[in-house]
Amino acid sequence: MGDARTILRDDPGFPARLRDVPGAPAWLRVRGELGPAAARRVAVVGSRHSDEYGLAMARALGRDLARAGATVVSGGADGVDAAAHEGALAAGGHTVAVLGCGVDVVYPPHHAGLFDRILAGGGALCSEYADGAHPARSTFPQRNRIVSGMSEAVVVVRCRARSGALITAACARRQGVPLFAVPGQVGDPLAEGPLGLLRDGARVATSARDVLAVLGIAAQLPLVPPAPRAAPPLPPDETALLAALGAAPRHAEQVATAAGLLPGAALAGLLSLELQGLCEQRPGNYFLRREDGSA
Repeated sequence: MGDARTILRDDPGFPARLRDVPGAPAWLRVRGELGPAAARRVAVVGSRHSDEYGLAMARALGRDLARAGATVVSGGADGVDAAAHEGALAAGGHTVAVLGCGVDVVYPPHHAGLFDRILAGGGALCSEYADGAHPARSTFPQRNRIVSGMSEAVVVVRCRARSGALITAACARRQGVPLFAVPGQVGDPLAEGPLGLLRDGARVATSARDVLAVLGIAAQLPLVPPAPRAAPPLPPDETALLAALGAAPRHAEQVATAAGLLPGAALAGLLSLELQGLCEQRPGNYFLRREDGSA
């Protein structure tokens, strides 16, 4: 996977935001390229055991943040982390995995291919641990403060009420990093963490635009290109959502009501339609039908 090097906290290439975080590591071991010290970085984190809605949201966030020029930071773990990295790579963007082990240790082992793609795409693997260090229960919470500390914003996608992603969120709050959460359906265990964060003052993230607007780079986000129309028939829920959309933006809650769906199911369906190029999302959780979209 290429040679690793050590970047000291005083070195020019050390992430600028991380340098000023209390308890910042004295050095990082790095494979690949972290990017400029002052790079615009956004962390996307969540459960290792996510559902399809969470994985789709993480991919879309990673993709659109990367398209806007932001580096996508996550922990290289299963679930939401991997999906965020994959989304950034699919957009041809830059992504950094912060590991809870040495940068020469592939953990989880089945992510060897993902890590190779991160490096091949110009991204990086980094860690405060020495080469050969294996992961332990204590290394991941330590790792999380680096994920948030090098980022301008942290987005929590899906997690239960007790989750490592909430440790990252707590680090972000202590570090003064803007915190976002993706809403989910009340009663859904994987929505407990994000809903708790929202209750405690986190910002809502329904798309990358919500995050980019806070960073002042929302205008750089291109529209999602339309998918080919030669596609399988839409599922009934997505057909109902598409029928409820029009040329004028309509709030997601209104669309859900018109389609006869619960909010969580409606958001998942609207995201799927957006990824297929059949609808567009506007700031404030508003959606409209693309001119060439069809039911």
